Amino acid sequence: MSRRQHGLSEQAPQWTEWGISVLNGMIGDYLHHRRNGLAIDMACYHRNHPLPLTTADLLRVHPNPGATLCILLHGLGCNEGVWAFPDTPPDNPDSSYGTLLQRELDYTPFFLRYNTGLPVADNGKTLATLLDNLLNCYPTHVDDIVLIGHSMGGLVLRSACHYGIRQGCQWVDKVQRVFYLGTPHEGAILEQLGHVAVTVLQKVPNPITQLIGKILDRRSQGVKDLRSGSWLAEDGLDDDLEVGRPDHRGAAPWLAHARHYLLVGTLTEDPDHALTLLLGDALVRLPRAYGQSPPAAGSGPVPNSHIKVFPKVDHIRLAHDAKVYEQIKLWCSNE
Repeated sequence: MSRRQHGLSEQAPQWTEWGISVLNGMIGDYLHHRRNGLAIDMACYHRNHPLPLTTADLLRVHPNPGATLCILLHGLGCNEGVWAFPDTPPDNPDSSYGTLLQRELDYTPFFLRYNTGLPVADNGKTLATLLDNLLNCYPTHVDDIVLIGHSMGGLVLRSACHYGIRQGCQWVDKVQRVFYLGTPHEGAILEQLGHVAVTVLQKVPNPITQLIGKILDRRSQGVKDLRSGSWLAEDGLDDDLEVGRPDHRGAAPWLAHARHYLLVGTLTEDPDHALTLLLGDALVRLPRAYGQSPPAAGSGPVPNSHIKVFPKVDHIRLAHDAKVYEQIKLWCSNE
């Protein structure tokens, strides 16, 4: 029986698309190298379908394109459906940060879907080329590009800006603001703990525990990249990296001419609560720059005025919360 017969909309990702997105997050690099049909190719998506990058197709989706582009990139194991507000009706999935910015600030939004199991650097290179292609076929002149990344998406954006500069992509010069929502610039605590668990299990002189360790170690390179933040391909990975002390030798640099904004959540009302200090928003801790002046080393060019903490907003909710949107809109309108 088809989705239409079930009364389900094909305009938004359904459980099958979400399942494939989760699978790509877990073993997407394996699927890609095996050329498995379940591997997701990076593309702009509209109403649950890839959007071809031609002028005619862009005009079909955006009949009145604006001079400011807004690029939205989801995080690990997700797809563009993560941006939809929870009270959005299934037959109208278009209520999101992107569509609200289009309605209120005349931004033209583009939502991407990609294989989150691939290395961050690989996705960064692909995104740099995709955005160049988008700019080349965009129907009108572009004055400004706003980038919004949730979780891993923020790391991929940093990587894309780096490779965009190296490849001489025109779009990079137009980026004025980059928003990072729950992005693990300093590493994701759960992946750091997972790395320790795998290391311990593989060193125990017992074939069962070693087998469990090998199985856990099959998680995708995209997941492993979250241990220490965004890596550059030529620097490789340091398997001996100490948990809790991210090494930024392989981290993508911050785009120098752009303004960077960190939006982070917490599990508790009090940001200084022990649980929040330990787990942050459940996946990402508060940045070291928070509450410090000047910012701590490794936190990048982000002044405290560009860091906003949202108490009791968990990691996933950062992608579709009214208060988070209002802060993004405020920064876009006033700076």
